[in-house]
Formats: sequence, C-alpha cells, structure tokens
Amino acid sequence: MAKALSLDNEVRLLIKTGKVVIGAKRSIQAIKLGKAKGVVLVTKLPRRIESDVLYYAKVGGIKVVRFNGSSYDLGVAIGKPYPVSAIAILDPGDSSILEEGEA
Repeated sequence: MAKALSLDNEVRLLIKTGKVVIGAKRSIQAIKLGKAKGVVLVTKLPRRIESDVLYYAKVGGIKVVRFNGSSYDLGVAIGKPYPVSAIAILDPGDSSILEEGEA
C-alpha cells in the first residue's frame, strides 16, 4: 500500500513540477514523435490503446509506469474531474517517477 501512495504522490509532483501530455491519443503522438521520456498507464485500459502505447514505448525505449487503479483514480490523483488513461512524461521535473518504470 505504501508503494501505491508513493506513486500517487509522485504523479501529483510530476503534474506540479514537470511537463506532461494528458490523454491516450496525445500520449501516443508524443511517443511517436520521440518527445516522451516515459508514460504512465492505468491498469485497466482498453486492449487496443494498451497495445499501441506498449508497442511504441518499446520501439522508442520509453519507460512505462503502471498506475494501480482506474482511469477515474488517475484523473482524481492529478486533480482532473474526468478519467485519464495515459500521461506522457515530457519532463519529470522534481518527480522520481521514471525510476519506478520498466523499459
């Protein structure tokens, strides 16, 4: 449970201090263009979106961090009133979230 709480805090810190792109379509675009350094994905994601993100992340050597929760949980964690399924990390800022990812 402590790891989940720390990931919540890391995502909040990432939003406050870093540069991100919110949303699956925009995240995939950032990954394709080589702008993303990492991506945060929720665990329950439509298969098509998940396979696209994981494929392009693998091709680009981008770290993938799994957020243990639904897209609503991730939306609440970053202070948005809507579900968020993916966040592309352009600049991590003060957050150490990329250390938790898997390449």
